[in-house]
Amino acid sequence: MLSSPVAKILFLDGVRGAAVVFVVTQHSGYMHDIYMGAVGVDAFFVLSSFLLTMIFMKKSIKLIAEPASYRKWGWTLADYFSKRFFRVYPLFALVAITLWLLPFEYKKRYYLVKQPEDFNLFQTLTFHPEHRHYLMWTLPLEISHYFILPAFVLVVLKMRRFWWVSFIPLYVWVIHEGLYTTRNNYYRQPLSKHLSTFLAGSMAAVIFVELEAWIKSTGFKFGTLHVIGLRVVEAVLIAAYLSVVFRGLFFNWLGLPLQPAKHYIMPFTSVKLSLLFVIEMIQPSTVSSIFEWIVLRFLGKISFSVYLLHVFVIFTPPIKEETNYYDKT
Repeated sequence: MLSSPVAKILFLDGVRGAAVVFVVTQHSGYMHDIYMGAVGVDAFFVLSSFLLTMIFMKKSIKLIAEPASYRKWGWTLADYFSKRFFRVYPLFALVAITLWLLPFEYKKRYYLVKQPEDFNLFQTLTFHPEHRHYLMWTLPLEISHYFILPAFVLVVLKMRRFWWVSFIPLYVWVIHEGLYTTRNNYYRQPLSKHLSTFLAGSMAAVIFVELEAWIKSTGFKFGTLHVIGLRVVEAVLIAAYLSVVFRGLFFNWLGLPLQPAKHYIMPFTSVKLSLLFVIEMIQPSTVSSIFEWIVLRFLGKISFSVYLLHVFVIFTPPIKEETNYYDKT
């Protein structure tokens, strides 16, 4: 039995809430050795691509079935871009304008601007690569991906029942990029450095939509063995995900401990996380129930606000200078 659309949204909102907790934890000076902030940002990217791909793909399937006119397709694309843009850009612009109005000492304190001349309002608002100060680097990448996503979905739909053929080389590329591409100087990184992360989320969404349609069309029912098999795969994915996030577990158990990183990096978690989304969407378990907790869901609803604004709290001198982390929180 597939979970209801409402349950799906609750579950994913909770994951988004957990991701923003990871980011705040990193910036508050706790658990610096495991890059919680990077893990949270990657979760944002995967979630964004997964949800948007799923929504746009389902809408595109309906338009193809009608069949819709070019005008209706145009309105659909315009609606898609406008909703995505105006959902996140106004707060981004408000924060940028507020920083511009504040004295330089506040720009330096809260968004780590090095010199007064380094902050240019117009270039910040237009996503110039040299003016993505501190937390402002993620939104330009997400908006850039918005333009690629519709093309990806339409190509997949054009391939019809052979959509899975293209996913074999794509997954090989995503895994290769994840294992061998170092993402560290994230302030000035182009979309290409994170494209594999977004693509992992989009491919997982396609897999879910195709599986959901197949289950509905065939009347397939999950038996006990099917559920056990899914739970085994899910357990392995969770263990692998936690091993990468906490830089231990499987690696230590297998006698292959990871060397301490010499600089801040973004670990490769996108494929594992996105496949976990598919499993929980198809056959929900206690895992999704945990993320449906109302506190995580609320944080998920306001996650972008928390992401951009939390530095105005934790970098305030009385809090930042507190030596005891637990007193700080």
